[in-house]
Amino acid sequence: MKRLVCATLLGAAAAAQAGDIVLYTRAHFGGPALQLHGSEPDLDKLGFNDKTSSVVVQSGTWEVCENKYYKGRCLVLEKGEYAELKNFNDMMSSVRELEARPPAKDKRVQK
Repeated sequence: MKRLVCATLLGAAAAAQAGDIVLYTRAHFGGPALQLHGSEPDLDKLGFNDKTSSVVVQSGTWEVCENKYYKGRCLVLEKGEYAELKNFNDMMSSVRELEARPPAKDKRVQK
């Protein structure tokens, strides 16, 4: 029983760290939506290729690309709401969560 509780808690902690992104077929978060909890190299498999017009990044930092397998022009989206994707409307074919990067170290010389 103790092992089951530990495994459940570890699974919940891992899920809490994963990012979430919601793709919408219409601007201003309208139309059918697709919520993803992990990377998707081919949105065509999910019936969402070249259909995204707005995005909500609920957590994490995501890269969205115009071609499958993260090729072509890409945008990096941080947590927030993107009601319109003016120059990227209906062009998204793959999405992936980017790993969090530690802040750059200050390279100034201390005196």
